[in-house]
Amino acid sequence: MRLMTEEQKQVRWQILTFLIPILISSILEMLVGIVSMKLIGDLGSESISAMGLSTRVRGIIWAVYKGIAIGVQVVVAQAYGANNPDRIKRALSQTTGSIFLVSMLFLSSMLIVPQFWLGTLFGAQGSLLETGIQVLRVVGCGMPFLGIVLIISGGLQGKGDAKTPMMISGLMNILNALFGAILVYGLFGLPKMGLMGAAYGLALSQFVAAMFALHLALRKSGILSGVKIKSFFKFSKDIMTSVYNTGVPSAIESLFWQLSSILLIRAILTYGEDPYAAYQLGLQAESVAYMPAAGFQVAATAFVGRYLGAKQPEMAKRYLKEILLGAILISMLGGGMLVAFPRLLLGFMTPDAKLIEIGSFYLLVCGLAQVPQNIAGVLGGALRGAGYTKMPMYAAFVGLYMVRVPIALTAAYLFSWSVNVIFLAIGIDMSVRLILNGFLYFKTNIYKRPKIV
Repeated sequence: MRLMTEEQKQVRWQILTFLIPILISSILEMLVGIVSMKLIGDLGSESISAMGLSTRVRGIIWAVYKGIAIGVQVVVAQAYGANNPDRIKRALSQTTGSIFLVSMLFLSSMLIVPQFWLGTLFGAQGSLLETGIQVLRVVGCGMPFLGIVLIISGGLQGKGDAKTPMMISGLMNILNALFGAILVYGLFGLPKMGLMGAAYGLALSQFVAAMFALHLALRKSGILSGVKIKSFFKFSKDIMTSVYNTGVPSAIESLFWQLSSILLIRAILTYGEDPYAAYQLGLQAESVAYMPAAGFQVAATAFVGRYLGAKQPEMAKRYLKEILLGAILISMLGGGMLVAFPRLLLGFMTPDAKLIEIGSFYLLVCGLAQVPQNIAGVLGGALRGAGYTKMPMYAAFVGLYMVRVPIALTAAYLFSWSVNVIFLAIGIDMSVRLILNGFLYFKTNIYKRPKIV
């Protein structure tokens, strides 16, 4: 057996220390999501639906933020590799300022025309629309601060720092649960606010997290040390072009996911409430396998971007090889668990034998798809790190809208095939995505022709 070299040990250790904070953040976010749902779970179906609608709206805006955060992550990673701290500071500060201004446009729309989001876009009517409007107007007040959190976290990850984003998101999630519990139930002598308490708790947690993120970034040892707040709004064409040209394709890719999930849910709902409930339970169970692997594509973007920026393509290739190996091993373990124990996993969440039966096939498909899904994600991350953010967007479009959605709609609306066909479409999409991202990765040859942004 060939022993690992010291360099290989160092590479693996750096990747591991980058991944662990991302995993911890993901687990905490999942747990807080369960707690937050519990807070409003006893308030009735209208409250649950109203919060669910606001979550859908937040998801659309989050997709925009996340795409731009990937853009700044790529720019920062390449600048870090090129040892250009001034470009890092200008990119992160100007993107933070610009996303705040963009956020104010989103907030204005939520305050002035919330009916567009809830009624026109999602079809809410009657008392649900009225309740949803109240919730959305409060939740919207936190969106500018969520934008700040995501952009600063993206910049830090681009520099290879995953611990600080973990601290920021950890604080935000813990405060969300804490503020929510206090305001929903009226603890410590405060009025009992019910659903609106959960909305205020969410907005307040995002505000505090944004202030904490800015404090960490601007302190003496921070990534934006020495930068004045007014510099956040002094935009330069080269920085804005680099970040947004890189980030917008990733934002569009995220929006593709949001829209496809809506279409998929509508298709599954044609089979009744049980298949939809089984699908939701399956999503929760699948996260046990997917979460540990999710950070690998972020790592691919950060490390490939860094070493291509440093003009060290062999190091970029070496890091990607180790990231791919780790992603495959974790995917095999997680996917194997889904394939081997679907009923056990679903049984933790429901005693309903019918839901377990339906959801088991979904987990079987997802288990088999874990390896292609995560390899495709890592290759997409490498393409992003090299500045080719449009290519993963193209692959996502083909997989979602030429495979997953058409099969799902055909099965549900034209031929009334089994809901299992829709679940199979998800697995086929992942395999197609792997083929496309693999083809684009090898065809582009990012090591000889990187896009330095």
